[in-house]
Amino acid sequence: MFKKLFTAILIFVVVMGLFLFGFSDSYKLSLKARMKYFMGEYKEARVLAKEAFELDPYNKMAFSILAQSKISAKLLDYIEDSKRYIKKIEKLSAKGNFSEADKIKIKFYCEIQLERYDKLAPTVMTDRELYEACTTQYNKFKKIYEELF
Repeated sequence: MFKKLFTAILIFVVVMGLFLFGFSDSYKLSLKARMKYFMGEYKEARVLAKEAFELDPYNKMAFSILAQSKISAKLLDYIEDSKRYIKKIEKLSAKGNFSEADKIKIKFYCEIQLERYDKLAPTVMTDRELYEACTTQYNKFKKIYEELF
């Protein structure tokens, strides 16, 4: 009797779970967001997770993907901005001798990126390679800053 009751309850729970995941738009969006996140498409994942979370604020998967994709998007922004600043610094250094204004610009670029790096907050789920790329960029700015100032 106990085995039949337990089996029936288990089947009911599994069917309800499948129903919830199969027919809930929020969970469908969450799964799409999760796939995008693990493919490295953090901005798209954030949009999908936000939409899923707005549909169902109790959707923990949507909340988790939303939080993680925000963190990863910040890391990507840091890398893109770093590359842009490095190009500006290379352009200024191509002149040969630095004017005082050029030094101030370079110092400003370095300080911005050094401070931003300290504010990055990767988690266990954050792509390790992405954070390592941020660290590489940070080390470039640190080296430039130490050499010039």
